[in-house]
Amino acid sequence: MNQVKFGPELISRLMDHLCSQLSGCEGVGLSVWPGGELLRATGAAVELDQAQLDSGEGPLVEASRDERQVSGRVRGLDVVAVPGSWGDSGPVVLTVYLSHSPGVEDLKAIEEIEPLVATAAAVIEFCAGEVLRADQMVRMVQHRRYIEQAKGLVMGARPCQPGEAFELLVRASQNANVKLRDVATALVLMIGGTLEDDAAEVAGPPLAAFDVAKRLWDALRV
Repeated sequence: MNQVKFGPELISRLMDHLCSQLSGCEGVGLSVWPGGELLRATGAAVELDQAQLDSGEGPLVEASRDERQVSGRVRGLDVVAVPGSWGDSGPVVLTVYLSHSPGVEDLKAIEEIEPLVATAAAVIEFCAGEVLRADQMVRMVQHRRYIEQAKGLVMGARPCQPGEAFELLVRASQNANVKLRDVATALVLMIGGTLEDDAAEVAGPPLAAFDVAKRLWDALRV
């Protein structure tokens, strides 16, 4: 099968599926960084993603710069911008535009599909030899694993659904302006004492991430 045709088609199908799962979805976009190249977009994302890329500001740009999930409003629509991979070159950012404020179910749907979209984009870029190296893809997978482990810890401390656990992690990250991957890794290290695999290639989270993880954990156990 032709890789060039297969890649964009797969991403488009995943984006269409995500939009179909969200009530009031007005568009979905995907951009690659650095440079802010719009890879694929549907609906309102075609215009609104490009407008943010051109102006250099907005939730999409913030998410790419800070490598954390960002919510906001763009021209009357609510947008969730999710950085989906974390190589040295910068993230792949998924944007979802909604006619209403995102709720737990919306975040859950985004969380379920976003890794597939980001991975598909990463594989395309890796095969093209333009952005990601093999070690960067390994780190991307490791970071995702730590976020899943952190979600499990949150669900154990406060019985809740995966989407709610993810929302708690995202809110803690946003409120402290600390990367989600760092908060998740710090929480896993703080509670488990170590990472379950050989993570020598993953940089340790900053002290601020441990402070956020501790405050979150203390709040969960009240």
